[in-house]
Amino acid sequence: MQWVGRILSLVLSLALALVAMEFGWRVLKFHRLTIEAGIGDPHYHHRLKPNTTYHFTSSEFDVTVRTNRFSLRGPDPVIPKPPGVFRILVLGDSYTFGFPVRDDETFASLIERQLNAQGIPVEVVNGGVSGYSPTLEYLSLRDQFLTFEPDLVILWYDLGDLQEDQWFQKNLVYDASGRILRCDPGYTNGRFDRWEWLKNHSIIAGYLDRKLVRTTKYIHHLGFWGFVQTKLKGERAKVALARLKTQQKAEDLAGYDRFLFVRESSTKESLMPYWKLSAMYVRMIRDLLAERHIPFVLGIYPYGMVVGPQQWADGRVYWGFEKGKTYDPSAALAVFRSFAESEHIPLVDTYASFRTAARSEKLFYDWDGHMTPAGHRVIAQHVVHDPQMLALLREQAARLQRK
Repeated sequence: MQWVGRILSLVLSLALALVAMEFGWRVLKFHRLTIEAGIGDPHYHHRLKPNTTYHFTSSEFDVTVRTNRFSLRGPDPVIPKPPGVFRILVLGDSYTFGFPVRDDETFASLIERQLNAQGIPVEVVNGGVSGYSPTLEYLSLRDQFLTFEPDLVILWYDLGDLQEDQWFQKNLVYDASGRILRCDPGYTNGRFDRWEWLKNHSIIAGYLDRKLVRTTKYIHHLGFWGFVQTKLKGERAKVALARLKTQQKAEDLAGYDRFLFVRESSTKESLMPYWKLSAMYVRMIRDLLAERHIPFVLGIYPYGMVVGPQQWADGRVYWGFEKGKTYDPSAALAVFRSFAESEHIPLVDTYASFRTAARSEKLFYDWDGHMTPAGHRVIAQHVVHDPQMLALLREQAARLQRK
């Protein structure tokens, strides 16, 4: 029976080694805190921890962020809302959250200060969460953010939301009537998934999923030599796979290409089938607010490669975009404008403002690709000078005063 003891000793040693590795990586993560999406959440898929300080650092930025008790950025919204307060809620992802700029540099904060300076007293609640898309924004609004009693809601749609809405569908959990209960990262197609749960609770499992499981998937789709050639070219495997899916006109293409909206091969007609899912959730948000007589606005902003040749100058290459080239966003804009018009949703389109400002300022970080403080100023300036927005704000503020 000596061999049994040796096996048990080996298993115990392996388990202790894994625990030590997990602990070591967690300590490293604690000091670096470079993850954007935060912790897994059984209701909202993921979010940041409440009342927590995060330090985001790279060669391009060094920013400290503190979340409030709702796991959001900015001061705690007072609940119930004090009488006479005009509250704007902005929904969105990491661009809205303001990764990686300071608290007072986010466009949510700037809009609040600039509108107050113009004599329109408002409070802006930043509901942006990294990695969110209309699927999770709908859940968050329905189950938490409505308690903020917003007088106006602006959803800032990110071009990458097309992909993320596709991703989150497999994690949705429904009741018997078909109503969405939650988006649980531990569930896949309505069933508890042990591996999904493990990779969301273990740094080691998450690392193995990214480096081993996904690599195996890429090799399966691209072939071994196709995968090797992709790496030798310095291109991301996910970009090569997205290109292959485009050639195949695959139904699941949106789930593989974060930048499908602005690929040169995209047209309004080719994008419409993939847009349907996001459009459904935007309508659900609109309808949820309409039941409570809360106005809803859809906002859009660009990525660096469609603004100017020197915007997001370096990082774009890893996603299959050429340096020094400005890409045409007309297909994406046609989708948004057509949708907003047909659904009678006010649209705040900041693309032209970004292109003008890009002639003289760096609006997107060269490698990271998120907006610089100057980029946030562009959105804020556009909003506070947009005639449609100003009319809506003044109308709602006047209505609030009459109550």
